[in-house]
Amino acid sequence: MDFYLKAPVWEQQHDCPNTTKIAKPINPIKVRNARVIEIIDAKYRGSTFSGTFLLGDQVLILDSKKKGTRVEVLCKWFGHRLATRGLAFTVNLKKTRVNDKYTGTVFTDFAKVKRARQQL
Repeated sequence: MDFYLKAPVWEQQHDCPNTTKIAKPINPIKVRNARVIEIIDAKYRGSTFSGTFLLGDQVLILDSKKKGTRVEVLCKWFGHRLATRGLAFTVNLKKTRVNDKYTGTVFTDFAKVKRARQQL
């Protein structure tokens, strides 16, 4: 969790893009016996992505009828963290799984990743 708590706080508008369609999870780290969420087609600030992310100790999964389910994760957005909480992803609970004793890799940050050109 140090990767998150030691990250600079997103304070200025120019620190990070507010929204982008091409942000993808990056910088995986290994964790042991951690509480994680494995998601497919989650949404955050205009991006759609999949992956495994670290949940905090006091995470609440909020179910909203209109906008999907919001879940708070410990992950940076372009190298920065929010001042008071983790990022709140919008997920479909049918495409997620919470694992309380996960050992493996989790994503810790987002960056702009352009799709590779198809070879002809």
